[in-house]
Amino acid sequence: MSPAAVILDDWLTLRRTTVPGAIRQHLTEAIREEGLVSDEELFRDAFDYAAKFHRAMTERDLREHTVEQVLSLAMYTIGAPRPPTDPAITRATETALERNAAQVAWYDDAVPFLNELKWRDVRTALVTNTIFGLGKPWEARLAPYFPTRILSREYGYVKPHPSIFLEAARRLGVDPKHCLYIGDLLLSDVWGAQQVGMKAVLVNRGDEEQGMYRSSDARLAANLGVDLGTVRPDVSVASLREVLALLD
Repeated sequence: MSPAAVILDDWLTLRRTTVPGAIRQHLTEAIREEGLVSDEELFRDAFDYAAKFHRAMTERDLREHTVEQVLSLAMYTIGAPRPPTDPAITRATETALERNAAQVAWYDDAVPFLNELKWRDVRTALVTNTIFGLGKPWEARLAPYFPTRILSREYGYVKPHPSIFLEAARRLGVDPKHCLYIGDLLLSDVWGAQQVGMKAVLVNRGDEEQGMYRSSDARLAANLGVDLGTVRPDVSVASLREVLALLD
């Protein structure tokens, strides 16, 4: 393939959680510490409702939301409304992400792969769907590998919206057809990248957590009228190590 640039997904492609559900608990504790709630169980229920609502909206129109918006709706649901821009909500989000950093880890093949790309002087970008952001600890760890980072919460749309892929290619100064995209979801990653002319590699790690994301990906496909059975990655791999051969 010898691509001019490699664009990567983040979650379940490069990184994973070591404690499923930890971010939800960290958010709950941070919100309580800000004095916004006292009943943690009630807040968790409200947060789950708000997250599901925002996710359903995103699956319909591909517009991204932020965790601050989710927290704001959760607060409204329990009868203590706060705007997403409330400083206490901002602080709680930052606190939760910093605490959650310890429960997030690279996959074993991620750093060696990224180091190889850096050694080969391949242009790279990170394009990921996230309502949370990366958090300061992981911003620092990812920055050396990805000077170009496009997060859906900042960009406004989620993959597979074509504009987010095109924006990555534009920032890299590379024609989309000369870009290789790597991700773990058929619609959001493979189909989305291929629609703008990129080659797409599907990473299937067999991670149990992928089930939840694949369910959301399937709902996105249904809303877009895309038959996932017809989506074919250019290459499928179980590890990023297998991708290196594609770069020769």
